[in-house]
Amino acid sequence: MNKEIISNLNDIAEEFGQIAKKVNESSKLRKGHSEKAIKFINLSLEIGNVLTKDLNSVAKSNTELRNQDTIVHNTGKVLIANTAKQKTLIEELKNAGGLTDEQSDGMIAKITALEDAISKAKENIQNIIEKDNIIIFLDNLLLYKKKLQQDALQKLKKLTDKAFEDAEKAIQGSSSNLERGLELVSKFKTVEKMAGDGNKDDLENLKEDAGKGWNIAVEVNKNSNSQLEFAEQVNAFTHQLHNDSLDIEKLVIEKHHVFEQNLQTITVLTVLISLKIMKYLEIEDAISKIEPDNITRQIYSDLLAHVSVACTDVRQMAALNYDMTDTSHLNNEIEDKTVKATKKELEYYDEIRKQVELMTEATRYPIEGSHRNISNGKKLEELLEGIISGM
Repeated sequence: MNKEIISNLNDIAEEFGQIAKKVNESSKLRKGHSEKAIKFINLSLEIGNVLTKDLNSVAKSNTELRNQDTIVHNTGKVLIANTAKQKTLIEELKNAGGLTDEQSDGMIAKITALEDAISKAKENIQNIIEKDNIIIFLDNLLLYKKKLQQDALQKLKKLTDKAFEDAEKAIQGSSSNLERGLELVSKFKTVEKMAGDGNKDDLENLKEDAGKGWNIAVEVNKNSNSQLEFAEQVNAFTHQLHNDSLDIEKLVIEKHHVFEQNLQTITVLTVLISLKIMKYLEIEDAISKIEPDNITRQIYSDLLAHVSVACTDVRQMAALNYDMTDTSHLNNEIEDKTVKATKKELEYYDEIRKQVELMTEATRYPIEGSHRNISNGKKLEELLEGIISGM
């Protein structure tokens, strides 16, 4: 018998077995990458739930802060209207002999200082409220995008779970094919002896095995093409989800930047209220020293009422501002945590993308290998047919 034919048969059979081995290995790789992708998807879902909770908490707090800021802003307006009336009443009281020039000048000075401080604070308060509106808009945008992201991640988990199940089935199938392929290799090593012994039946059986081998490769090729198409869909979906996550990270950083700007302005406002606006309260001591008579009693009573209301408003403004400052610092800590968590979450998404890409690549080889083994199986079948025909 032609030694070259035998050598060719053995080489092709060896390649058939090696390809079956690589197909099995690639299926195991696919399963491994699917498993890792699922692990990072679960981590992303976990950290995403924490982030969503923090975002909801901060969003609610930011809305309440804007309401407080608006009250402070409106209180400033009311104070300005109040102080204008106080000046008129002080002038009337002075003209009626109820105030000395020194008393009048001292009270007017305190009122004017309050008006100047409120005027300076007004710009800061308006700036804070404008930033509040931007922050609340970004909060709402983030919450909406975060919900879409978490929903998409749940969908990706289902897709990856399916890819994992497919990989497990592929391992089972390829393990069986590998066993069959190695057995085929072993049998082909005895072809020369079969032919020499004139064992036509065994050669026919071997030819049948070769035929089954390439027909199985056809099925593997078909299934692998289907699995690759699915893997590529998962891969494309993962890339889109990763891009969405980059957008969310940008929004989180942008909002945190605006929040920090607001915190700085609130600090300036706190200084103004503490050092300037609160000094107006000294007028209570000044007005308590006035002793009205029957002529000035009505004017004094009216002035006292205006001053008392103004002092209450100043105290309320200070209390709100202190509360705003504390809340803003607390929110800023959560914002810092959110930025760090978002960066960590993005690391998970990078890993998901990497593992899904590797999973997709591992799905490609069974297509190439099975295609090659279709050709190998047919060649083995043809060569054996030639040997059988020549007997």
